[in-house]
Amino acid sequence: MQPFTNSSTTPSSKYRKLAPRQAEALTHRARGLSNAETAAAMHCSIANVANLLSECFFKLHARNSTDAVAKAIKHGLIQFGLLASILVSAGTDSQEQLRTRFQRKPTIKTIRIRNQGGSTA
Repeated sequence: MQPFTNSSTTPSSKYRKLAPRQAEALTHRARGLSNAETAAAMHCSIANVANLLSECFFKLHARNSTDAVAKAIKHGLIQFGLLASILVSAGTDSQEQLRTRFQRKPTIKTIRIRNQGGSTA
């Protein structure tokens, strides 16, 4: 059984199939977890996670995590539906942690806009 692969779509022949642990590591990366957090979730070392992700990058011809996740979802190597179910079942603490992780830090421009109250000067 491969819970982290999408069996409903056939993966593109352009990319090699991901091993189950590689797909799991990439799914955790898609959730926004760091290597240390992924290692804790997968019960392995941080070096092992880094190795799994680098193999994913190689197989998907990706330059970074974002590129790898996008290609894996697009070509059916990991399921986006599974990602949504993981986020829903994660609980409010985990969801809040993910929300704060992806919030953009305010820049000078956004601070000025907020202070103006939306009025044009």
